[in-house]
This record gives sequence, C-alpha cells and structure tokens, in this order.
Amino acid sequence: MPTPPEDPRDDDVPRQVVHGVPRLSRAHLSRPRLVEALDGDVALRVVRAPAGYGKTSLLAEWARLVRDGATLWVSVDDDCRTRLGFWGRVVALLNATGVAGGSGLEGLAVTRDVATNLPALLLHGFGTLRQPLTLVVDGFENVTDPEVEADLLRLVRHAASLYLVVGTRTATALAATETMLSLDAVVLDAHQLAFTPNEVTQLGIHVGSSLTAGQLTALHDASAGWPLAVRAGVQAPRENPWPAPGERDTVSRVQRMLIDDLAGVPGFDDLVTMSVVDGFTVEHAQLLGADVTSGPILAEVEARGLGGWEDGVAGTRFRLQPLVRQALYARLGETARRRAHQVLASWYERSGEYGHAFESALIAQDWPLARRLVTTSLHQVFAGLDRGWMRRVEVPRQVLHAQPVLALVVAVGHYARGDVGKAIRTVTAGVANVEWKRLADHRQVSVDHLWFQGILAVGFRFAGRDELVQPALRRLNGMLPRATGAPAELRYFTSVYATQAASTYLLLDRVDDAADVLADRPPPSEASGTRDWYPESLTVLAHASAGRIGLAREALAEFVDAALPRFFNAGFYAVPKHVGAAYVHLEDHRPDAADDELAQIDPHWPTVEWWPLVLHARVLQRWHAAGPAAGLRALESGMAEKRQKPLGGAMRAMLTALRAELLLAAGRPAEARQLLPARRTRTHPRLAVAKARGLLMDGDLGRALALAAAPDHQQRTTPRIRLDLRLIAASARLRSGDETAAAHAFDDAVQLAVQTGLRSPFAAMPREDFAVLVAAVAGSDELRADVDRLPVLFPEPEVLVPLTRRELVVLAELATPDSLPVIAGRLSVAVSTVKTQCRAIYRKLGVPGREAAVAESRRRGIL
Repeated sequence: MPTPPEDPRDDDVPRQVVHGVPRLSRAHLSRPRLVEALDGDVALRVVRAPAGYGKTSLLAEWARLVRDGATLWVSVDDDCRTRLGFWGRVVALLNATGVAGGSGLEGLAVTRDVATNLPALLLHGFGTLRQPLTLVVDGFENVTDPEVEADLLRLVRHAASLYLVVGTRTATALAATETMLSLDAVVLDAHQLAFTPNEVTQLGIHVGSSLTAGQLTALHDASAGWPLAVRAGVQAPRENPWPAPGERDTVSRVQRMLIDDLAGVPGFDDLVTMSVVDGFTVEHAQLLGADVTSGPILAEVEARGLGGWEDGVAGTRFRLQPLVRQALYARLGETARRRAHQVLASWYERSGEYGHAFESALIAQDWPLARRLVTTSLHQVFAGLDRGWMRRVEVPRQVLHAQPVLALVVAVGHYARGDVGKAIRTVTAGVANVEWKRLADHRQVSVDHLWFQGILAVGFRFAGRDELVQPALRRLNGMLPRATGAPAELRYFTSVYATQAASTYLLLDRVDDAADVLADRPPPSEASGTRDWYPESLTVLAHASAGRIGLAREALAEFVDAALPRFFNAGFYAVPKHVGAAYVHLEDHRPDAADDELAQIDPHWPTVEWWPLVLHARVLQRWHAAGPAAGLRALESGMAEKRQKPLGGAMRAMLTALRAELLLAAGRPAEARQLLPARRTRTHPRLAVAKARGLLMDGDLGRALALAAAPDHQQRTTPRIRLDLRLIAASARLRSGDETAAAHAFDDAVQLAVQTGLRSPFAAMPREDFAVLVAAVAGSDELRADVDRLPVLFPEPEVLVPLTRRELVVLAELATPDSLPVIAGRLSVAVSTVKTQCRAIYRKLGVPGREAAVAESRRRGIL
C-alpha cells in the first residue's frame, strides 16, 4: 500500500494498529496462493463464498500481515446491521484506537441527528485520515441496509487512504461487474477457496491425520475441495468415530457428520426428495410434491454451508453441495427415484430442456422417451454428456440391442468419460446389430442405420483419419435417399447431417462443399419455434475461409440484427462464427477486432475439435498485427499444446502451408523449401500456393509460373487460393518481361476480388509488381486504397536471400565485434566450419567480406 506524505503530526499517530482481528486456530493451514491473491495495491478486496469455505480464517491471516497503517476488523452482528449501527461501530473503533485523530471523526456520535449529513461527514473524515486504514468487514451478508454498500463504494472510490476488505456469503454490489470495472479490485470466490489436492495433503500432515494418501485423494475428489468437508474428513473428532456400521470409507463418515443431525429438522424428507435435481427451483419442488420453502430446512442447510441459493441463467436455484446431495440421494429409494425422474422427464421435455429430459428418462428407465429425444434433439442430448449421467445410469444390454440409437449415445458417453475401449465395443456391437437388421429387412435403410453410419464418419473425423472419413461420408450420402422411418426422425436427421457434413468438409479443407451442404439444408422445423444458429455459424466460417468475404459479411449481419439466444457468443456453437469473423476483420486490417473475436474461443480451446482452424486464424492475426516472427511463435506454441491431438492430412497441410509462408516472410526460404516437396503440392492446393510463392521469391520464375498456372489447381479450389495463384502468375509473367500476359492475369484477379470482396492476397504480392499492374487497370483506385491499408506480408524478392537457419545464426554473430575463433567457441563448432559458412553467406549476398555482408544484410532487412 502507498505511504502518505510526511506530516509533522505523524508522531502523535499510533502505528501498526491491528484491532479486532480473530486469532487463528492451531488447525488453520496457511495457503500462500490465496494470501498472495489478496496482496497488491488495490482499493477493494472481496472474498465471497458460502459458509464453511474458510473466509474468516483467510482474512484474519492476511490482515495480520498488513504492515502499512492501521487495520480494523468489524464482524457484522445484530447491533450493526443497519446504517447507523454499522457506522457507529466503525467510528467508535476509529476513536478507541486513536486512528481518527485529526480526521474530524473524533468524538462523532452516529445518531439519527447526523443521518442526513452522514455521507459528507464520512467522506471528509476518511479522506483526511493521517495514515492508511485497512477496514475488514466480515459477515457482510448480515448487513440489511443497502445504504451501507453505497457508503462503502463512495468511500473506497474517493478516500485514497482507505483499503476495504469484505467477507460475505452472498452477492453484493461491491463485487458487481460495474464495480470491478471502475476500481482496482480483487475478488475471490468459492472455486478459488476450494482446497487443491496438494493442500489437502498438507492439511493432513498439519493436523496429524491418520488418513493415508489414497484416502486424502479420495476425500478431495469426492468433495471437490469443499473446505468444510475436507476439514471434517481430515480431522477425526472423538464424537464422530469411524467407521460406523454401514460406512465403507472416509467420504461416508464425512457425509454422516454433515447431515445426520439434519434428519430431525422439519422438511428433511422433502429435502431428500429434491436431491434428485442438481439445483432445484420452487417449481421443481411443486412438481414433486415437496414443501421445502415454508419450513426451516433450507435456512438450516444454508447456515451450515451445506448449500444455498444461486442466481443463474435459468433463474434462482437452491444448490446443495455435491457431497451433501450425494448423501441425501442415497437415502432415496430406487422406486422413488424413478417416479420423480419420470415426472421431471416429461416436464423437461415440455420446457424444451431436452438434455435434462434425456438424463431423467434414462434414470426413470423410460427407454421410448429417451430414444425419441435422441432422434429429435441430438445436439442438446450430446451437450449434456458432461453431466456425468453415465456414472449413475446402467442401460441394460437388451435395451441397447432393441434401441441401437441409445447404444450410440451410451458409447459416446463412455468416450466422454475416457473409457475408449468400452465405447468402441459398444459402437461395434451397435453397428453389427443395425447391419444385421438391414440385411434381415431386405437391405432397407433405417434411421438407426443412418445414425450409426453418421457417427462412424464423425468418429473417423475425430481420429484424424481423412482417408476413412470420405468413404464413410460417401456411403452415408448413398443411404440417405433410401432411408425409411418416421418422417419427423428423418427430417431431424437430415438437419443434423447438414451441420455435421459441413463440419466434416471444413476439416477436410473442402470449403466449397461445406458451403453447398449448408445452402441445401432443409428449412428448420416450424414446430420448434426457434432458429438453429449452428448452421449460420458454420456458414460464416465456410464463406470466410473460401475468401467470399462479401457473403461472409452478409452471414455475419444475421448475428448482429437478429435476437441471438442468451450467451450464444460464449458457447461452443459460436466458435465457427468467431473464426470466420476474425478472417473478415483481417481483410479490413483490424487485427484488434480479430483478436477480440478469437478471445471468445479461449474457454473452448482445450477441447474444441476446430482447433486447427482456430490456430490458423490466431496465427494470421499475430502475423498481421506483429509480423511473421510473432506468427511463427504463435504457431509453434499452438502446435506444442496440441501435439497429442489427432490431426488429419488436410488440416496438417493447411498448417504446413501457413508455416512455410511465415518462414518465407521471415526471410528463411531454405526452411520453407524443406516443408514443400512436390508430391504433396499436387494433392493440397494450399501447399502449391506456398511452393509457387517460394519459387517466385527465389527468382525461379519459370517453375513458379508453371505451378501457379497449372490447370489442375483451378479445379475444386477456393476463390482465395485461385486469387493467390493468379497473382503469383501475374508477378512471374511481369518479371519475365511479358507485361501483356501479366496485365491480363492481374485483371482476372481483380475481377475475382470484386466478386468476392477479397483483398489480402494483393498484400502478399511484391509491392513493386502491384504498383505496376494496378496502374494498368482502369478504375482501380478503391482496390489500391484497400491494399495500401493492409500490412506488407512478404519481403520483396530482391531482398530475400536463401540463407539456411545455421547461416542466419552465423550472420548474426558476424554483426558482433568478436573474432571467428570466439564465435566458433560460442557455437560449439570448429573454426573451419564457421569459415565455410561465412563463404556461403558472402556468395549468397554477393559481397566480398564480413563488413560488407553485415552492411548488405542490414540494408535488405535480414538483420
């Protein structure tokens, strides 16, 4: 904290005042990560979590470490719930400790007589304190007067010597978003206060627990680090011996300690009933015939820190701590569970919460409803797989045989849990089952068969097996016209097929095919009353990737003008839209706007299947914003993060082409050349673009023109690739002296750019070539202005020198004053080796010696 200026009266001010801070128990475990999180010169600190999370202990430990000025602790009780009571307590403490001296607050009696002038008095008094004051307010949830919050916010904004620290169980305006944006503030929540596995182990050692390392790990995993449960498990008080009859482990003992004496509170049986819902509302309770709001049960649970009310997207819910919910759920009989979930499944379906409906249908063993939900709401069902229903539901084998679509979802559920072997066995059995049915039914194709064939194609896509994805997709295309079944199921499958086929084509780098599938998709069902935004999101990416920037802008306008679902932009289905929007912003030379779009994907980066396309957009953004070296670093970092992820041939070629072009842009053509063997450029046009550009920059104009103008590259390529190749061909012809053919090729490129709105390929041209050719095109002022705004992506061919990576290292050393023997020693090579490399450098630069090489490389921008 800052120290106030010297004051001659400072000798009269008590220093290092620490008043009212509670003592720490011997069982308290210091957690440096939390103490450090509260440190720093910030005006406001808020620790917000339910009871039992160790807020008071953490604040007490931190408050004792404050070394600057005075620290006063206020615990809110019945006497200071109101505005006058609260400020009366605070002012009394300031006077009792001598901190108020000279501030105008000394001797102030906070009564009704001063209520009107209280804000002005407080602002003046706290603004003239003669030393920094840290005011810790614990139990802030007990304050009943909202004016106290307003007073504190006003003071912490305008009184430079006041540092406010608040511990609270409930939401407060002090931790609201607008407050965080207007103040230097730190907020710690329940997630951060939870014990880490290492801290649980440290606590066990600290209190001398008899639990083994395995038991401590199990305790952490079961409680998710909930401090109240962790401490109850680690500390084994004599009044809670273990094990008791029926308890198998530490977790069982902790659960008994937490809820046993709740059984005598009125409403406990209704609370047990509500444990079937992960976060229940008043409406849930009414559906299940439970009465939990008129009695004391919820207040008692909340007071003990076993649960509490939470505000969320779906409204206010009462959420039990997972360990408590698990213990209560265990007390509910199997029949009661099924009956409750049968009611919930029907209600969820009526409410449009199909993922929850599917989970409840499985628990209720309503297999027909579960199947219907899969075949009409697959996206919502799959989105709910991370809720862990596979750990609670065992679908009988005979059901899986009778309902192959359920077998498919169960297999995906096993895969989501990490049980890949079981997932493969389930899918294999399902495929065999539907194939047998197809053969038995005279080769008729059912909806079940479509689902399994579709999931096989998606599975190959997940595995990065491009050579298997395409045959699987072709077979599915052939099956679609022959499929029989319920019209509603077929219609829904066709809709899902459009999005999944488009996703597959995009990851196969067949961008135009993706756009065609999306354009031909069936209209959304009118019965749903909602719009499916995922195809729209994919459409933005398809057009932007292809280089049809005008169409991408039109698709993006739909997202701006229409009413999107709440939090759509933060969800998974918006990822393609964000990537496509980033490409569009780069065309406008707005790398900051592109960065903002890509930042919204960050929460999905660890798991998103689209990561190659996301990485491609990220690297382009860094290239445009900070140059090729920054782009290379971003590419290498992203590839290192995803080194364990499958990568299909098409996506690998896309990222390889990008790496090669970055190397060319960074003046490292020899490394780029190694990435581009001729055999690969025939099958991947992106690689052909990079190869042709490298040949042009090497001065090999004949080969560059032959590759860029090859007719096989004009088939099934995107406008972006065609424009790149036409511009490379135009440059090669111009530098070969054929100005007429060059102008003709350039004019074709301009027409394509006008049709698509694409401009960035012109920024990849040598600027001298662009200046010559654009002058020959009538009415090209707008194009010239657009390109002038874009960054220069590649050095001019005359600047580029084909130095190897090792030669670049030696060249950098030549720029130092050190002798060749010293340089050789630093590089751990023989002096003769360095001399050989120097001769190669001089030859490539066309200079006679060391000084000339350094000067020439600086002139060309290599150094």
